[in-house]
Amino acid sequence: MISFIRYYIDLLIDKIFGLFYNSRVERVEKPSNKIVLESATTLARKIRKRELKAEEVVKAFIDRIHQVNKLLNSVVDERFDEAIEDAQNLDKDIADGKITDKDFDKKPFLGIPFTTKETTACKGLSSTFGLLNRKFQKAEFDAQIVQDMKNAGGILIAVTNVPQLNLWQETFNPVYGVTNNPYNTTRNVGGSSGGESSIIAACGSPIGIGTDIGGSLRIPAFMCGIFAHKPTSGLISTQGLTFRTGKEKNTMVVVGPMTKYSEDLIPLLKVLIGENASKLKLDEDVDVTKIRVYYVTDPKDPFVSPIREEMNKAMLKVIRHFAQILPEKPEMVNMQELKYGGKLWRYWMTQEPSVSNFNRDLGNRETEINSVIELLKFCIRISDYNIAVMLNLINGLLPSENAEWAKETTDALHKKLTSILGTNGVLIYPSAPFPASYHYTAVLRPWNLNLFGIWNVLKFPVTQVPLGLGQEGLPLGLQVVAAPFQDHLAIAVAKELEKTFGGYVPPF
Repeated sequence: MISFIRYYIDLLIDKIFGLFYNSRVERVEKPSNKIVLESATTLARKIRKRELKAEEVVKAFIDRIHQVNKLLNSVVDERFDEAIEDAQNLDKDIADGKITDKDFDKKPFLGIPFTTKETTACKGLSSTFGLLNRKFQKAEFDAQIVQDMKNAGGILIAVTNVPQLNLWQETFNPVYGVTNNPYNTTRNVGGSSGGESSIIAACGSPIGIGTDIGGSLRIPAFMCGIFAHKPTSGLISTQGLTFRTGKEKNTMVVVGPMTKYSEDLIPLLKVLIGENASKLKLDEDVDVTKIRVYYVTDPKDPFVSPIREEMNKAMLKVIRHFAQILPEKPEMVNMQELKYGGKLWRYWMTQEPSVSNFNRDLGNRETEINSVIELLKFCIRISDYNIAVMLNLINGLLPSENAEWAKETTDALHKKLTSILGTNGVLIYPSAPFPASYHYTAVLRPWNLNLFGIWNVLKFPVTQVPLGLGQEGLPLGLQVVAAPFQDHLAIAVAKELEKTFGGYVPPF
């Protein structure tokens, strides 16, 4: 009965917001330069073969950003002139013979532009975290992952919008405003890597770097119909991400690739993971027909909106595909612990070394704000923080989860899933109850992120896979989960689904 009522409340929310937004729908226009439709891997190969110049590629994506960003508000700071100069210098070195095939082997993204979120330090570019008390702050250094990407030949062109301090499932803040979905500008792009997903889907960037502590890679990738991979935890440096130094232990936050095409996931992941690449089997050929496939259609989390028919149909379509190609049919699993995803994530967030004092972070680590006072200020419209922060503050005032229960339940679920998936299994899992909803409606259903957050709790690798567009022209998708250090299996399944169902569909 509760689920039935909740289903119709969600429909009513959409109906009411639709009355306001439906007359305002816009979509990005088709690009004039076909370069921006190519994968990063293809572009890198063409630069290597001297079929394209790096300057041509960089300028194509910069032009595309100029074309779409007024509509999307994805990019918030840029280094366009410097990026063009970097590309020109690279082209000169290639022409002069200073760049050889050995250099291309060592630098897989030589000449390829890339973007990352504004909370990832990029020297000389905006570093506000969406906070008014950091409004004019610029990063003084490159985060380790940005430096790694530059070492791989990548050319940074811009940074993209985020929620305040990254902690929300929609991208808006009082410094830069709201970011729009390229498939429908009245819709949410997700968070916290929302600006990143939006500009990649609109072909303003070939690849991007996101982060994920509770779905921050996968929610935006789902909303905008692109690929993202949350790697096995603890393998990629977090130095330079918001206030992180990279020395934090036992964190749920991970760095991961965001791409339009699955073929870019592993090359980008290799760059980000660096010397830890040997811990994963990224070069191992995977015979998808020998993978065991398990699935959950609904974890029965009472806090999550009921999953709608078109999302369920998309998942069942995938299950039917594997039933046809696998010798052993996909198997449904039923684990009661999955319904506690939100409670478990909430507990483990209190154990995070870099976000355990959210109030001090809001004060830019110079002062600690008072939750009650800030909530009162918000009510009379004089707060520097938005409604997403208020919900996080309220969450912090609520009673804590039982630590012993949370640890025992997490350990039990981890053991069960690790045993089932082993070294040759994946779990197909829903991404969301419905496609990208109207702006700000996430405030009315904040716990839909539980479908994503549980995998941060367990620290399992997950690939977010696009599955074309739904009845309203909005992206559909699902998550492919693997056991720790079996990232290659999830990505292999993502490639199979892209081949079968089409993957990314441009928004124009």
